[in-house]
Formats: sequence, C-alpha cells, structure tokens
Amino acid sequence: MFNNIIYIIVVLVIFNFNYPGEGLFKSPFTAILLLFLLWLSFSIYCRYRFAKLLTAPRGSFMSLTQSQVSSAYQWLVTRLSILSIVIFALCVYILNLKYWLLQIPGFATFSILSGAAAVSIFFVFLATIWYYGFPVHYAFAHSPEERWTYIRSNIKLNLPILFPWAILTVCYDLITLLSWPSLKRSFESEMGQFIFLALFLSLLVIFLPPFIKYWWGCSALPNTEKKESIVGFLSKAGFKYRAILQWPLLEGRVMTAGVMGLVPKLRYILVTDSLLHALSEEELNAVMAHEMGHIKYRHLLFYVFFLLGYMALSFGLFDFFFYAIAAQPRLFELLKSHEELQTGIFYFLLSLPIIVSVIVYFRYIMGFFMRNFERQADLYSIELMGRPEPTIMSLEKIAHFSGQSRHQPSWHHFSIAQRVEFLWRAWREPELIKRHSRRLTLALTVFFVLVLSLGYTLNFGSLKANLEQITLEHILNQQLTGSSEDIEIYRYLAAVYHRRGNIARAKWAYENILRLHPDDDVALNNLAWILATAQDTTLLDYPRALSLAKQAVEITRSPTFLDTLAEAYYVNGFYEEALQTIQEALENASENKKYLARQMRKFEKGLRLREE
Repeated sequence: MFNNIIYIIVVLVIFNFNYPGEGLFKSPFTAILLLFLLWLSFSIYCRYRFAKLLTAPRGSFMSLTQSQVSSAYQWLVTRLSILSIVIFALCVYILNLKYWLLQIPGFATFSILSGAAAVSIFFVFLATIWYYGFPVHYAFAHSPEERWTYIRSNIKLNLPILFPWAILTVCYDLITLLSWPSLKRSFESEMGQFIFLALFLSLLVIFLPPFIKYWWGCSALPNTEKKESIVGFLSKAGFKYRAILQWPLLEGRVMTAGVMGLVPKLRYILVTDSLLHALSEEELNAVMAHEMGHIKYRHLLFYVFFLLGYMALSFGLFDFFFYAIAAQPRLFELLKSHEELQTGIFYFLLSLPIIVSVIVYFRYIMGFFMRNFERQADLYSIELMGRPEPTIMSLEKIAHFSGQSRHQPSWHHFSIAQRVEFLWRAWREPELIKRHSRRLTLALTVFFVLVLSLGYTLNFGSLKANLEQITLEHILNQQLTGSSEDIEIYRYLAAVYHRRGNIARAKWAYENILRLHPDDDVALNNLAWILATAQDTTLLDYPRALSLAKQAVEITRSPTFLDTLAEAYYVNGFYEEALQTIQEALENASENKKYLARQMRKFEKGLRLREE
C-alpha cells in the first residue's frame, strides 16, 4: 500500500502536467485501439514473468522457501508497477489521453471526472498485475480467497489513497463552477493556496477515519478473551480511542494492525483476523503498545506535516523547474511552438523533475522518518511491556506465518531481523531508547527548519523573483532574434532590466523604445532618470537627461514625471527650477508624498549651499 501511494502521486503528476493538445493521433478510436494494444502487451508480459517465477527461478519453484517466494513476488510486483507507470505516461504523452478525455461532455467542466478516469486506467494495469500474480501470492500466503476476490480486496485497500485528492478536486470544481470571487482570489497566491490546503487536509485527517472504516468494511471486534485482554491493557495504559475494529484487509489474511485518527473520539484501532489467531494475548498487547507509541510520539501528526511540507515546496519547485527549463533555448522553442506535440514534450520534460522530487521526498526523506518512527514505536512497546520478548515474538510470528523474509527491509520499515536486533540492544542498553528519541527529534527539527527555509525561499524570497526575471529576460531576448522592431518586447525587457538593477541594459532597451517611438512618455522619463542618477558614471548625461525629462512632462504632467524633471534640474545646477517643479509634484501627488518631501529638502539644501 505504501508503494502505491507514491505510484498514484506520480500518476497524478503525469496526468495533471500534460498539455491537452490534439497530438499525433487525430481519431479517438485510434487512441483507444493503441491503448488496448498497450494493455494487451503488458498483460502478456505480466503472465510470462509470473509464470517464469512459478516454474524455476532456481531450478525448481519448490526449492524456494516461503520467504524467498514472498520477496521474489514483491520484487516483481514493484518492477511491473513501475512499468505500468511508464505505459501510463505513454498513454498521456503519446496517445494524448487527457485531450480525448476532455472531449467527453462534462469532463472539461468537472476535472474530477477526467482525473478519475485516468486513475481508473492506471488501476486496470495494477489489477492486471494482481490477476497474474495471484498464483504466486497463493503459493506463499495460502489464502483461500478466489482470484477476483483478491483483486477486489486490493482495489478496496488502495482506493482510500485517492480520497483526499478526490474531495479536494471536487471542492476546486465547485469553487470554479459557482464562481466564488473571494475564494478564487485566495487561490491566486501561493500563501492562499497553502492555507486552504493546510486547513482542508487537517479537516480530512480528523474526519476521514470513520469513512475509511466504512469503506474497508471494518466491524466491531467480537467479544473474546483476546479482545478483553486488549481492552484491559489499553484501559490500564490510559489510551483513549473510539473502537477496536476487525480489519478485513485482503479478507483478513494479512497479519497486521494499525491505528488511525488524530482525535480520540474518532480514533480506531484496526486488527486483522490472522493476527488475532496467530498471536497470544501478551503478544497482541505488545502490538497494541506499538500502535500506542505512534500516538504518543504524534507520528500521525508528523505525516500531515510531511504532506504540508511537500505542498509548500511543490509550489515553488514547479516555478523553479519551469523557469529553469524555459530558460533553455531549444526547450523554449518547444514551449512557444503552436504545435500540440512540441508543447506536450515541453510539459513532459517539466514533469520529470517534479516526479523525481516526489520520489526523493516521499521514498527517501519521508521513508527515513517512517522507518525510525516504527523503531520508536517498537521501543515504546518494550518500555510499556517491561521486557522485549512479547514484541520480538510478535514480529517473528508475523514474519513466519505471513511468509515475509526476516532480512528483507522496505523503504518504510526496517527488516524484521533489524528490528529484533535493535530491540535486544535497547534492552541491554536502556540509554539507547533516549538516544534514539533525541536523534529523531534533532533530525525532525533540522528537516522542518530546512523545509520552512526552502519553502519561503522558493515561494517568497528573492530567488524566485530573480529566477523569474532572468527567465523572462532570456525569453524576450530569444524573441528579439526574430523581430528586432517589436516595441513591446523592448518594453518588457526594460522593465525586467530595471527591476534587476541592470541599468546599462535598461538604458539600451529604453533607447530602442525611443528609436521606434520617440514620443513614448514612460521611456523618455525612465531614460532621463537613468541619465541623471546612475551610479555608473559612464551612463550619466545630465544635459540630455534634462531634455528628455522636459519632453516627458510635456506629454504627461504627472507627479512621477515632474519628480524626474526636478532631479534633472537639480543635477544640472538649476536649483530654483528643481524646487518649483518638486513643489508642483508634491501638490498633485496622492502617494509617495514622504519621498517627494525628502526630495524637496534635498533641493533646498543644495540651494542653500550654493548661496553660501
């Protein structure tokens, strides 16, 4: 399930970052046929790979242990899932899946429809893997359920991953459809979007558990001696929760337990039947202590912060990657092309670094913390139980009865062998428990400081503004190669150069504007200001500055232009004229009056010094 979270995020990124042009194939029937052929080829390949695994990976399938079969199965499922993402990307970028979906009535209005259809296609590929992988799964799990029951159980297990995205997308669709101006304005800024997402995600985390419980078909745990033991243990520890539920995960055959819910009144403890049957009362209590550890150390809350952290980074990362790619001459040619295929290639290239950032953030960074959260919960379990044996025995039994390899770690869990070895070490060295918590606290502090710093830098700092200006400058210069007589390009360039402080290039841009339009009042005024105030003395030209400023004021007698004229009078030594002009600017100004007052004091001081 944890792997599928990353897979689905990547699929949504691929789909949402696609440019919905018409593409290579002009007929939807051609696209559908090719999609079917891709699925058929994938299906044949899955059947071949699983059949090969069943026959003789080491001379004979029977020579493999249960854990070896389980590891081989998981390895193959992971590879085929990645292949299914690649095929999905081909459907999006080559077959133009998004374009054809948006042609269906209502799909362009409600983005949830096109997104749900795209994810459904990806789930068809996953279901194909589960279908052909079932015989291998049966070989090590010995589950009595039928193949289609196994597939339905997998779909039912993984669909809740999409619930937050689906609910959020529906909200966006409603806001767009109902045209709520205040909410729309809030989405125009990164901060507004982040605040909305943070509040929305927080509400989902609080109120979604009852719905997930219903979706998974969880029911109250039957009254047995083991349940009474669990209830008594939780009560003695003072742990608050809503209910203990029977978790029919893959028909209850998966040996696991879990806890969901930040709020005690909406918090549920989930236990599968196979775990209840395999473990003793003491071992079950050790599992409960582990789940209590997740709540004690607020791991569920940290997962929310991890998601919010990536959201904060993703806004800035998208702009950063966009500007970085658009700044490349050849890639920019793709973007400004009116051909759908070339524009689609640009957005495909843009999606690649976003996908890499998703994998690095969730698979490696968040995975590091998930593994150590599990270890912290293990350590809390032996603290609460008073000895390590119940926790260790529960882990060993889970590995034995479920067919897991003791030595096979995952990106979100240490291996059973690693967990057991660390528990024995912690029992022999009690200080290790405190050291682990301190190291984890330090790592979390450093991580969130870095995320906050990077999030601020990418979204609100000078880096983003500078990168935007550099990219725009590059794009405009690229456009100039095709048309050196386009005055609007020079206007944009002048503004970019001026904001970046590249006064020499700004002067060049204003000169070209005046070459094409000698009566452009803004160019006359801004160039006059540069010639009168530039710190680079090679750019100064006081007499021309005064001449240009006079021309600008003759066209538009605004306070801004009068201020420039006053400055030009001042640098040329005409202090009385400077004072008269700045006085007129101050009398007519509705803003920047403090600045104009300072200008007046400067001119008055210059006049006094001259008279002295």
